[in-house]
Amino acid sequence: MAIRAFFDVNVFLDFFLQRNPENSKLNEVFTLIDKKEIEGFTTISILLTCIYYLNQAKGQEITKKILEMILDNFELLEGDRMHIIQAIQSNQKDLEDAIHYFIALDKQMDCIITSDKYLLKLDSPTLQILSPEIFISRYTASLD
Repeated sequence: MAIRAFFDVNVFLDFFLQRNPENSKLNEVFTLIDKKEIEGFTTISILLTCIYYLNQAKGQEITKKILEMILDNFELLEGDRMHIIQAIQSNQKDLEDAIHYFIALDKQMDCIITSDKYLLKLDSPTLQILSPEIFISRYTASLD
């Protein structure tokens, strides 16, 4: 059974803009998606943020191709009023991260994959929040 992983905006931007020195681990994560060993999920709001930065860095035509690839490989999760209320009532300072956390929790994700150091701090026994490097390390260890 594939791992159900929620992908944060930073993972997409790190991968497509090659802005992470550990890009080889990101490549491994995206390879696992291609192999269907990870079932990838994200939200429209994350895609909107990606569009903004990708358009600036790569132009509209390349951004469209990247979006098509994302849509071919990732399912989109919807949030609702409840997720926003949960985020407001939580003690988290970053409401956007908190909303995504509660969406991922509600939709029964196995983990969130992110390179956002603040989102990584939301890691809990209920929902693991992992960097791509830690995810690959744990995934590889689970195969042994």
